[in-house]
Amino acid sequence: MKILNFGSCNIDYVYSMDHIVRVGETLSTYKLETFEGGKGLNQSIAIARAGAKVYHAGCVGEDGKMLTDLLSSSGVDLTYVKTVDGKNGHAIIQVSSKGENSIFLYGGSNEMVTEDFVDSVLADFSEGDIILLQNEISSVPYIIDRAHEKKMCIIFNPSPFTEEIKNLDIGKLSYVLLNEVEASEFSGQDDPEASLSYFESNYPDLKVILTLGSKGCIYQENGTRYRQYAFKTNAVDTTAAGDTFTGYFVAGLYAGLDTAHNLKLASAAAAITVSRMGAAPSIPVKDEVLANIDSLKSGEADSKSELLRRQIFDYIEGNVAEASLPELASILSYSAIYTGALIKKTTGKSFSELLQDARCEKAADYLIHSDMSVKEIISAVGYENGSFFRAIFKEKFGDTPLQFRQKKGKYI
Repeated sequence: MKILNFGSCNIDYVYSMDHIVRVGETLSTYKLETFEGGKGLNQSIAIARAGAKVYHAGCVGEDGKMLTDLLSSSGVDLTYVKTVDGKNGHAIIQVSSKGENSIFLYGGSNEMVTEDFVDSVLADFSEGDIILLQNEISSVPYIIDRAHEKKMCIIFNPSPFTEEIKNLDIGKLSYVLLNEVEASEFSGQDDPEASLSYFESNYPDLKVILTLGSKGCIYQENGTRYRQYAFKTNAVDTTAAGDTFTGYFVAGLYAGLDTAHNLKLASAAAAITVSRMGAAPSIPVKDEVLANIDSLKSGEADSKSELLRRQIFDYIEGNVAEASLPELASILSYSAIYTGALIKKTTGKSFSELLQDARCEKAADYLIHSDMSVKEIISAVGYENGSFFRAIFKEKFGDTPLQFRQKKGKYI
């Protein structure tokens, strides 16, 4: 098995100035700093520093030597990095004295990944090999199609999120690793748990890693969810936190680590990264992570609201047909009135709204994976009024139950 990261390499030009330039204004800067960047570059370095061999594929411009030098010195294999005519992809970043910033991007060499180049790279990889992708290069849909044909393990980090991503067949992916905003864009759901349920119902074979920033992450596979709380640290620069987590997770997957240990290791690496300045320079090596992981403190004990959220959702998901507010209040040892207010404050939704969502999600799962009739499903999820159920189901999914089954279901 091999790891291939088909991704971007960027140069960041950071200009420090009194304020962000206004239309028609000419302003002198008092400092220019140049940094290596790009999600692809950062993730390749993270994989290498986590102890795994990684091949980076992509295009750099004539001015990209600083990028290849950093990748090479970090232990990344550059066999599939191609130097092209013209400028490297880069970002122009203005930073004001107040810490405000303004950024514009130039795709440059990152937009020069052609289908022929993709074919030449993938010719050296085969079934079972891992391929990691982000959304900072051209030809991403083509790469996914070809990698899927070769039965590679495809891990996609849909960042930066664009409307074009919604047209991808994410059913071809093995893993999707995304944050709350990206999950909401895919699912149309504002709540992370609801986003996970969307993926579970529509892409049951897809493994999902949903990152929640300081709240940690949730891993979902085959209907099972595992939560890893973030480690508490003095954060000074979060720039490369997500890329570090991704790189360490991929390296752990390659090494065959069990999911719980892999998520813990990746989270510890990300915590160390945010405790110091810079992107690539802040990514720790594996020995440093292992030496510090036991001294890092988990945020789980301080996350009372998250624990409460988990209790609420676990109860509803485990008792979809019979769930009631009085019973949940009894479990939590509160009054029904106080529990209702607490649920609204904690989740942003009322108990009835949460239950309605859960019942629709469960019904969608039955429609896809069983041959139960719609009438049987309505009863199984706890409804007696079929017309009411059909109305709320259509409001949530845009289709009637039968239309949903015809489009998504195995049993038609």
